[in-house]
Amino acid sequence: MRIPLLFIAVMLCLPLKAQHNVINPTRRTDHTFAIVVDEQTLEACRTQIDRYRQAVENEGLGTYILSGMWHSPEQIRTLLKDLYTKDNLEGSVFLGDIPIPMIRRAQHLCSAFKMDEELFPMNESSVPSDRFYDDFDLCFDFIARDSVHTNFFYYNLSAVSPQLITCDIYSGRIKPTLKGEEGYAQIRQYLQKVVAEKEAANPLDRVVSYTGEGSFSNSLAAWKDETVTLREQVPAAFNHADGARFYMFFMYPENIKDVITDELRRPDVDLMLFHEHGTPDRQYLTGAAPGTDEDTYYASARQKVREYLRSVERRSTMTRAEAEEKLVKEYGLDSVWFTGVDDPEQKVKDSLADLRTGIVLEDIPQIVPNPRVVVFDACYNGDFREDRYIAGNYIFAGGKTIACFGNSVNVLQDKSATDLMGLLSCGYRVGEWTKYINILESHIIGDPTYRFTHDATRDLPDIHAADTGYWMDVLKGDFPADLQSLALYKLFELEYPQMSSLLLETFLTSPHYTQRLQCMHLLAHYNDSNYATLLKHAVTDPYEFIRRKAIYYMGRVGRNEFIPYMVESYLRDNMAERIAFNVTFSAHHLSTPVFRKMLDKAIDKADYLYNKDSFREESERMINSAESMLASCWSALIDKNAPLKTRRMYISVLRNNPFPLLAPDALQVLSDPSEPLALRMDVAEALGWYVRSFNREEIVRSCKRILADHPQTEPELASEITKTINRLNAYMR
Repeated sequence: MRIPLLFIAVMLCLPLKAQHNVINPTRRTDHTFAIVVDEQTLEACRTQIDRYRQAVENEGLGTYILSGMWHSPEQIRTLLKDLYTKDNLEGSVFLGDIPIPMIRRAQHLCSAFKMDEELFPMNESSVPSDRFYDDFDLCFDFIARDSVHTNFFYYNLSAVSPQLITCDIYSGRIKPTLKGEEGYAQIRQYLQKVVAEKEAANPLDRVVSYTGEGSFSNSLAAWKDETVTLREQVPAAFNHADGARFYMFFMYPENIKDVITDELRRPDVDLMLFHEHGTPDRQYLTGAAPGTDEDTYYASARQKVREYLRSVERRSTMTRAEAEEKLVKEYGLDSVWFTGVDDPEQKVKDSLADLRTGIVLEDIPQIVPNPRVVVFDACYNGDFREDRYIAGNYIFAGGKTIACFGNSVNVLQDKSATDLMGLLSCGYRVGEWTKYINILESHIIGDPTYRFTHDATRDLPDIHAADTGYWMDVLKGDFPADLQSLALYKLFELEYPQMSSLLLETFLTSPHYTQRLQCMHLLAHYNDSNYATLLKHAVTDPYEFIRRKAIYYMGRVGRNEFIPYMVESYLRDNMAERIAFNVTFSAHHLSTPVFRKMLDKAIDKADYLYNKDSFREESERMINSAESMLASCWSALIDKNAPLKTRRMYISVLRNNPFPLLAPDALQVLSDPSEPLALRMDVAEALGWYVRSFNREEIVRSCKRILADHPQTEPELASEITKTINRLNAYMR
């Protein structure tokens, strides 16, 4: 880890006493908001900041302005926590040059991010996250300030910290993508836009959803249900021909970028959803346009070969000649395929063709996007540690876009990115929506106080209410599905004593896709039989995402009683790619021999299968591949003669594949002082991913026993074991 040199820098840079200025609200309100700004930005943009503050106060939030020469995130966190305690702080926005917490040892709070923190530099392997600022219960151990990127501050999530995100306030980032006066001009223009939009009456009744190539395995079964969930969340959009539009990458293969550009330019679009792959500087809309004849396919394939050869020396240790030789040997290509790789004219043509497949940073100022809220269900589009990034360009492009919800690192495809989004339709602030669904990497880029106009004839439930009876009335009342789901979150937060049974009952009786999904999310935290019962019902739910995740969670729980349900799902839902994949991927978390036997019998009885032998062969191939991974991980745990590097590599796989059957052997390694410390650290961390495993209670008991029986355990290992105990306890209410 590249740390030691940074300690010197941080000790020299951090003053003993923080310097800041607090400007109090101009009016008293029940709840407050804070604008956190650096002194230079305040001085350069004071008029626009004052007008923005006035607009927020006009909406009922007394607003503080906290300015300073910020030398550490702790300064800001202390101020925000104090306002939260003393003056009911509801949210904050970080305006300008505000320190960026870079979080480590907390990958379990991410949806997918698992970069090796030892192998990769700290600025790449840490997660930029404002959960440091908006969840006051989380505890962090300071590591260092980056000596190059001096606005980066590195922290480990502490072992004594809660291992679950429960935000106390919401937050947003308004970070310019240009430097100096150009950056200040961006902020001034943006805040003027925010004030104008806050003064406009605009209900949420125009929504556009786009699904790019590679999302959800290009599965139509996975895609189709968004029409149902968005109808539940944005019902007004389904009252007009232009209200709700759904696009998938293959609809307009030659010009999908033009189609999406036109949608972004529409002045009436309120909400735009992107389900796609991404990087900080690109939205991947589609791949090569599908060919309609052999010549088109041939041209497309040759372009891919040229792109590969141009990048091979940059991405690997092979030379160009070695790469060409490999293509000839493995694919039978001849030298014609390699022509044009270095030709300047061909490079330009290939580059232009590539640009047609996505939206890049330079496109956005020309597009001038108008959707007031944009959701990037994609990797890295919200990576605010970069000087320029997709979400930042959207809010500063000059159109009407006010807030983006994006991710600072890579994210899981199989996650629901729009949980509780119906709160926006009801008139709640963007921050009030995202406060309940934040993961470590998800962030609002822009104004978190923005809200759509709501129906004034209907009172909104008080989102700050802390009485279980109040929220039970909301749950049982005549409210939209996501408001009822919000009631479930509130009851969960308030530790309603009959919560587990309530979640199961609601799942079994609710007509709403979105509400049943929230029941499945929340019930996982309870240590009784209700979760298993819910999963058994969930595999026949009409909502494909619920069926898909139920299969996945069955594997994580690891009870063999799930095998008949998984077998039945595999035959019934085999054409739903994500479900079929999850069955074969999760089968080896259970008894594979029993699964094979039951599947074989089911195939024999399935008269509707056209080619049983082919079906059986494909199933067996996928199961064998998954089972091979199980065997390798098991060998890594028990084979002390295997190379340490190999053992550590396969033990790291347990984070994505927490096989319940391997827990006893993992605990044996953890308790063995003769095993290398690095290996025991890996095992301790991996066991923290067993949050749904049927034997998680035994894991916790064993971890506690190890700490009690070995009081001389190395501090770093004891810390990791403690963290695992706390992680698993969060799922054992």
